[in-house]
Amino acid sequence: MQKRFQQGKAHCPTTYFLGYDTDEQGNIVINEEQAAVVRRIFREYLEGKGATIIAKGLMQDGILTARGNATWTGNAILKILKQEKYYGAVLCQKSVTIDFLNHKRVPNRDILPQYYIKDHHPAIISEEEFQAVQQEIKRRYNMRKDPDGKYRMNYSGKASFSNKLFCGHCGRPVVRRRLTSQTNGEKYLFSAWQCRVPVGRDPDYKGCNGRYVWEIDLEDCFTELLREMRNNRDEVIADAEQAIADKRLSEKEQARFEELEKQLEAVTNRISDLAAREMGSADALYDATLRHLIFEQEILKQEYDALKDKKEGSLYFQKQLEVLLEYLDQLPKRFSDEIFIKTVERGILDRDKKVTFEFKCGIVRKKPVGRP
Repeated sequence: MQKRFQQGKAHCPTTYFLGYDTDEQGNIVINEEQAAVVRRIFREYLEGKGATIIAKGLMQDGILTARGNATWTGNAILKILKQEKYYGAVLCQKSVTIDFLNHKRVPNRDILPQYYIKDHHPAIISEEEFQAVQQEIKRRYNMRKDPDGKYRMNYSGKASFSNKLFCGHCGRPVVRRRLTSQTNGEKYLFSAWQCRVPVGRDPDYKGCNGRYVWEIDLEDCFTELLREMRNNRDEVIADAEQAIADKRLSEKEQARFEELEKQLEAVTNRISDLAAREMGSADALYDATLRHLIFEQEILKQEYDALKDKKEGSLYFQKQLEVLLEYLDQLPKRFSDEIFIKTVERGILDRDKKVTFEFKCGIVRKKPVGRP
């Protein structure tokens, strides 16, 4: 089996696999009707919608799952979003059998080598779009943790600033409110954003009294900032390139990265050879040796992953800079939800009514917001 993987051959069944069919010659082909659904799911996620909201939209439009069911779930959407096969690749050996006596399979967390086969079949989405979605999944996952490390937030993409703004004092999310005001004796409703603590949505924490900011003021603040950035394009590029350089591996780190790759390959091959040679063995020496090798592999993998994340971070910043510059070249006159969602990682709302915008390309800009 592993020899087939090494040769770039993998079995990829398309039964109940949304977006693909198998033709009479056994080739994997795109089912265009279903592929449109896949593209919609990826597009809507990058536009800021949550998995559950996407699922509800598909059900409202009467779109069926790959199995022909009318019910979609958030978990099903996330599985599609994490499926590398949609950009034409296959990752083989995601699970392995370690206990050959009862044939129990477990997730392959670096126990045996995984084989990545690129351009295995036609792609429905680009690799760039897939990687952008993985970054967004990771961002939303990390965002759900409050400063105490507890999970308290559910992702919401109902408003542009949802899950993007945080309190500069306590670090907790800034939430949307509907408030009333009065002009010349006439009352009216308006939208505002304020730390969730003084609003009463975080009963376990009492130490923050951040003021609210009008939504329209936040929109105007961001729109004006983009105009300033467009007029100072060279400065934006210089700041982003510095952020990219800071993420790039040094010569020493690159050499260590390549060394770790070789060490990981060697220890993984030893694990693979041992597992194949001692298949079904209950020998204590075999178990001890395997455990030692897996432990050694985990130590190497931690250091390798840290360097890999840094390396990928520089590539991500570069791609996001291109996205930002493209938007700056065609700025609309009014606030754009799309531009904010696609270019901003998060915003920090300070007590002095200043917003710090952290852009996805690594640059940071601070600007006053609101009326005096």
